[in-house]
Amino acid sequence: MSRLFFVPKDWRAILLLAICVGTLPLGLENDYFMLILNVLALNALVVLGLNLLIGSTGQVSIGHAAFYGLGAYLSAIAGTSWQWPLPGAFAFAIILVAAVSLLLALPTLRLEGNYLVMATLGFNIIVTILFNQMEPLTGGPSGFPGIPRLSLGSFVLSTDRRFYYFIWAVFLAAFCLTLNLNDSRLGRAFKAIHENDLAAQALGIPSFRYKVVAFVLSAVYAALAGFCYAHYVTFISPKTFDIFYSVQLVTMVVVGGMGSLWGGLAGTVLLTFLPELLRHFEDFYVLTYGLILMGVLVFCPQGLVPVFLSVRWPSTWRKRPSLAARASSDSSRGGEPASSPSQALGSGMSESALSLRCLKDPHAGGRSDAAALLRLRKVTLGFGGLQALQSVSMEVGQGEIVALIGPNGAGKTTLLNIISGLLKPQHGEVLLEEKSLLGLSPHEIAACGIGRTFQSVQMYHQFSVLENMLVGFHVQGDSGFLAACLHMPGERREEALLRERASDLLQDFHMDAKAHQPVQHLSLLEQKLLEMARALALRPRILLMDEPVGGLHPRESELLVRYITLLRQHGIGIVLVEHDMNVVMRVADRVVVLQHGFRIATGTPKEVQQDPRVIAAYLGVKRS
Repeated sequence: MSRLFFVPKDWRAILLLAICVGTLPLGLENDYFMLILNVLALNALVVLGLNLLIGSTGQVSIGHAAFYGLGAYLSAIAGTSWQWPLPGAFAFAIILVAAVSLLLALPTLRLEGNYLVMATLGFNIIVTILFNQMEPLTGGPSGFPGIPRLSLGSFVLSTDRRFYYFIWAVFLAAFCLTLNLNDSRLGRAFKAIHENDLAAQALGIPSFRYKVVAFVLSAVYAALAGFCYAHYVTFISPKTFDIFYSVQLVTMVVVGGMGSLWGGLAGTVLLTFLPELLRHFEDFYVLTYGLILMGVLVFCPQGLVPVFLSVRWPSTWRKRPSLAARASSDSSRGGEPASSPSQALGSGMSESALSLRCLKDPHAGGRSDAAALLRLRKVTLGFGGLQALQSVSMEVGQGEIVALIGPNGAGKTTLLNIISGLLKPQHGEVLLEEKSLLGLSPHEIAACGIGRTFQSVQMYHQFSVLENMLVGFHVQGDSGFLAACLHMPGERREEALLRERASDLLQDFHMDAKAHQPVQHLSLLEQKLLEMARALALRPRILLMDEPVGGLHPRESELLVRYITLLRQHGIGIVLVEHDMNVVMRVADRVVVLQHGFRIATGTPKEVQQDPRVIAAYLGVKRS
């Protein structure tokens, strides 16, 4: 049965959490425990946004205490110093924090790894200094007193118990919204960006834009918590929002489990109550706290919740094997595939069994003599003193397979990267149906109709086979963030349609029976076919294939080649980079030969095979 408006998939767990939250105060008489529970909800709200940023897009921020503090100070200044009504102070704080976070995100999210961490760390330090130095506005180190309490009409949240029900209701609403976002087309895109940003861009996902949105959204969560905090304690000081609180927030995410919203909540509960429990150790408090955290990070690097689930339900929560483990498994099989093509993809894999019913291209119908779909004119690219490509030109027509061959280092993959927008040429033109692709980002080029497979298969190992396929269908959806968070009817219909299309395409590749299996359970052939099918979800006019039969058994290569030939019959132009000359000579309509970045020959397979320059390039000899 379809879920209702706003209701997340984990509604039973949410209902249980709401019941626990609603009944917990009934057994508490100590107001101090109510204070701790309120602080817990505030922390959980900030961690919720930070977990969305770190766990989904992979961007680590050690500056969210600054957004927490900005939300508190801005609302306090507007509501107290300027005497604005509470809704106006709230809107002012949220909008300004969103604007500041956007201005910070645009330059810093172009950084990677430790550089982004240092940038957000510096931002937190600057904001803390401003809180201390702008004394006429913020009160300086002495703090900002006299902040009015939250009120709902004439009902003032004047007690810890009243605020408890309010802040936990806010958290539960935000939690449901975020769960819905994670369980949507946009949520899949976030996770895809985290695991493999390059492949996500090649599948039409605007990764930088989504990183910026996730950053701003996480900052808004922190500002909302800061607003509630300021009007709860009615007094704020800069020390509350220093860098140590940012580190504590990141630790909560890591301890609970990055990417797991429930894990983030669990980590928040642990690290909010842990200091209170350790205060009995007095002088050993900091040491004990550090040892517990270090133990969790060393022995449970995935986080407490993922480890618990893997122990409690091992059949449904399997730890993904490491690269080393997979390599060891492959070597133990002596390089042989896990199963033969017929075993891997089912019986009945004869020529007549192959069909791609889901490709409904109005231009399909085999090779056309019309103008070329893809044109490269004198493409040139150098890396420092190395000239990767020098004035390379080529064309690909509808339903035509153009093989790109040459020795290692000839520039073949570099040329594919230029076509797909991952690299920008210094000179030359790249035209798709006479439209220039230069200046377009990789996701825009993918949306224009250029699909891509990679030399090393790019799978999303945290996804099932069907979910991997759904990532390829991202460009076919148009539901926005609001529709995803609210789980609106239009978004539900779109998701159902995309799943139906993904299932149909899996059926065309005879993998529908494995749709819900982890992708790492697939053989190499199945992963290559899945990557091809995922690229076809873009409905491309041109498909770039980088060594598709590399590492395959000859019988498996035969099956994959038959699929490539079938793509040509559907009118898709293919640029094929391949070292297996038997495959090239069999399927290619034309061959372009590169050597040291120069095009040294082009023509039919037979012409190229007899070209003296090609023979010299491959064999190292000259032919008279």
